[in-house]
Amino acid sequence: MSLPLGSLLALPLPREDRAHLDALISEAAVGRALRAEGHHVASFGLWALRRRAHRQDVLERLLRQPRDWTWLVFAPMPPGQLPAPDAELLARTVQGLHGVQYVEWTVQEGVLSFTSRSLRTAVVRGSPVLLPSPPRPEGSLTLPAGPLLPDLSRWAGVPAEQLGAALIEAAYIERMAPAHQGAFTNVDVLALARKVPVVIEVKRRARTPEQETQPLTMSPTQAGTLGYLHAAGCEVHVAVLVVPKGSTQQPDLALGRGSWHAGAPVIRPGWGEMHVDLLGAAQPLGLKGLRRAREHAALGDLGLGTLGATSPSHAEPLPAAASEWTSLPSCANSAPELKGPQRLISFTSEYRFLQVWAPAPVKLGGRVYPSPAAAFLAARTLDQTAREALTETLSPVRALRLADLAPVRAGWRELRLQVAREVLRMAYRDERGVQLVATLPLLLDAPEMWGPPLDGLQGEPGLNLLSDLRGLLATEQAHRTGGCCLQCAWAHAGPPAGFLQCAHPDGAAGALACVGAHAIRGPLDTVRVAVTTPAGQAFRSKQAAQRP
Repeated sequence: MSLPLGSLLALPLPREDRAHLDALISEAAVGRALRAEGHHVASFGLWALRRRAHRQDVLERLLRQPRDWTWLVFAPMPPGQLPAPDAELLARTVQGLHGVQYVEWTVQEGVLSFTSRSLRTAVVRGSPVLLPSPPRPEGSLTLPAGPLLPDLSRWAGVPAEQLGAALIEAAYIERMAPAHQGAFTNVDVLALARKVPVVIEVKRRARTPEQETQPLTMSPTQAGTLGYLHAAGCEVHVAVLVVPKGSTQQPDLALGRGSWHAGAPVIRPGWGEMHVDLLGAAQPLGLKGLRRAREHAALGDLGLGTLGATSPSHAEPLPAAASEWTSLPSCANSAPELKGPQRLISFTSEYRFLQVWAPAPVKLGGRVYPSPAAAFLAARTLDQTAREALTETLSPVRALRLADLAPVRAGWRELRLQVAREVLRMAYRDERGVQLVATLPLLLDAPEMWGPPLDGLQGEPGLNLLSDLRGLLATEQAHRTGGCCLQCAWAHAGPPAGFLQCAHPDGAAGALACVGAHAIRGPLDTVRVAVTTPAGQAFRSKQAAQRP
């Protein structure tokens, strides 16, 4: 499709500068790097809007429920005509989001028209699929006259289709939405890497050599957007192009003069400002480089862990154990052989059984429900008809509809974590409990988001309950089998649940010599091992240590 770029550039917008177009140059560079690695990069646009921009308290804005937000997907075609890779990427991205609108745009005879659809997802044979609503006209804009051959030399490195789509999306946001200034942001780069959506926030900052290590600012909307996407199951990264001072006037030249770094969004104490800490050089540019830079930084993936700890997807505070694991800095003299913990960021394939809708009979109140989520929704109401219907409901969409229609029992907000804990305990018994323990030493980091009725079982609170249950089951298993690090005199209780701190007198070197790669780096460069780790050659039983 040939777009009238001259007319689109001539559109009068409240924002007169073209900084958002200059940013496309660095975003396009990241996209090319991901494609070179074999990842599919989205051809559609994704935006987030805060509907309640009057909230002034930063922490309140970040901790509110997702209903405060609207997600807009932009494409020049109906959802059913999206290319297969785009459709899969979009379904996997939005399945944990709320309030998603699909905006189809068309340009014909000088008129820019928009058609909107509500967008939901359903899981079919283990994979999410898109369920759009019927289309409804959203409005149109008459394009002004513009040059037939506009000067695009400033953005020569950006494909014309990407440049035109960015102009159309900005026109909708600022003319049709309309969104308050600072209450909207777009997802810079969205890609699919082995069934996992990857979100990359691309920043470009001009710094002198002395300023390169100083933190960069990030708006609460940008940080909240990344937090929601992380909670929805996306792998989130920040790529920062640090360029010499004064080079931003020529964005294409700045791309060649700058250096790429991985970043980590954090909330600073005090006023709650959002900053981006530079973790290290991302070489080569791409997903591999960003992952490597984050792994070599403090605590392996401090940026994602810190972002997850402040994610707006949960209302209850994180347990102290989880907060300590993700927020403490690492010392500079850490042993290079000791690796940071690996995270399980997607409950798919062999880890599908961890999903809240995975088939797992749960007996509650004299009835047997087909999944933990169905049992949790049944406990949410005292309506016996709804409870009975949920015993036969396998579809997440139908179960959530039943929950929306059923009256919520009194005091549910105070009860839901207790109910979620009991539901998970019933779901992970016998063989499923053994499977759950077998996920150690991976850190569970794939919070599912299905809708407000599942608050308490989904998101970070539910993930923390599942991690706590895993730790309890792992400890019981280690006591039964024996010959594990749990019985070692050098071992002390975690956190987090299911882990031990190894106090071997030779430090990390001694732990590595004893249990090898089972030893991982914990907070403050401590050594952590899973409680089920088989005893190594330096094992010293607690009974022997107590003998005179």
